[in-house]
Amino acid sequence: MKINQIIIINSCLILIMGLLSIDLYNPALPEMAKVLKVTDAQIQSLVFYYLMGFSLSQLIYGPISDKKGRVPVIIFSLTVAAIAHFLTFFAKSFSTLSILRTLTGLAAGGCPVISRAILSDTFKNKIELSKALTIFSMASQVSPAFAPIIGGYISTYLKWNYNFLVLSILISIATLFVKYTLKETNTTSKSSRNTFSNFKILLQDSKFITYSVISAILFAITIGYFTASPFIIQNEYRLSAKLNGYLFFIYSLGIVIGSFLTKKLLNYICPEKILKNSLFFLCFISASTVILNLVLDITSIICFLVYGFLIALGCGLASPLLLGLSLHSHSQISGIGSALQGTLKMAGAALSLLAFSHANTTSSTGLIIAFCLMSLICFMTIFFLQKSNI
Repeated sequence: MKINQIIIINSCLILIMGLLSIDLYNPALPEMAKVLKVTDAQIQSLVFYYLMGFSLSQLIYGPISDKKGRVPVIIFSLTVAAIAHFLTFFAKSFSTLSILRTLTGLAAGGCPVISRAILSDTFKNKIELSKALTIFSMASQVSPAFAPIIGGYISTYLKWNYNFLVLSILISIATLFVKYTLKETNTTSKSSRNTFSNFKILLQDSKFITYSVISAILFAITIGYFTASPFIIQNEYRLSAKLNGYLFFIYSLGIVIGSFLTKKLLNYICPEKILKNSLFFLCFISASTVILNLVLDITSIICFLVYGFLIALGCGLASPLLLGLSLHSHSQISGIGSALQGTLKMAGAALSLLAFSHANTTSSTGLIIAFCLMSLICFMTIFFLQKSNI
């Protein structure tokens, strides 16, 4: 097997481990709210606690990995995350669960940083990096496609906390695989600037900030769907948690198809043009659905699932391009760049989800309206950025 293939496999596996911590227990959210005697909004906020820890710790993992190497940092990150999940298995109250979810997020923050940085280390050309990131994006859907199915069965036959025991076991196995197969990719000479200077360079790059903000909004749409839809599917449409897990596959399929199409389109069209058209498609679908819903009241489960697939398709087309476009000109500080991009992405998504939990997003109509506003912000942002660079 070629070295580049091994790098991509490890990158995808590391990413999946970070996402599993969000996706596996999603079908159990309604049950957790009942058992812990908290509101739907409170139980949804668990994702906020995880993402805040997930985002902030990236600012530490990135710079350290630039100086000390990618492999020791990710081994530490995965090991502590596995321990945190094991401790979560014993949580008996919402407050304890909230603290442990934050701790898990802090530990797992190394996953997105290192998974992206090792690709940036390996693929220096913008087009090649974008193509690698389309595979990365498709792999990211392994977790939301299959983890909820597993979680649905766990929630049906066992108590909700067994989800976290399974997570601990899976991440432990992944840690061993990474330890014995991933070779160090950060072999170039380190940047002579200090960490603060490198952060300053990135924060002064308008393209980097813009692409990171759009990435955050698109990620918030996907995470918002996976955290809000269990309440819609189980409470509004009266379907089981087990079936809920299978229905997540439809959204994930949209992401995979979108990412695959982007990989093919990169052979003929520049990344910037694909991104703009993808965001226009996303904006058109979300706005059209709001209008049709107001006029025709299309609120059936079939309509909701088709809508979710089309939204996922738009996100899948756009998302793989954003990291490559934001980082390709900062290859010498890819760890710090990946960390800052990840922090902006996760913190933005966390804040969006906090707003979600206090809005009426546990209804299909409320979720559709929220996604329409977020899609419009993405398209207008990229439109004005590209117009200013003409």
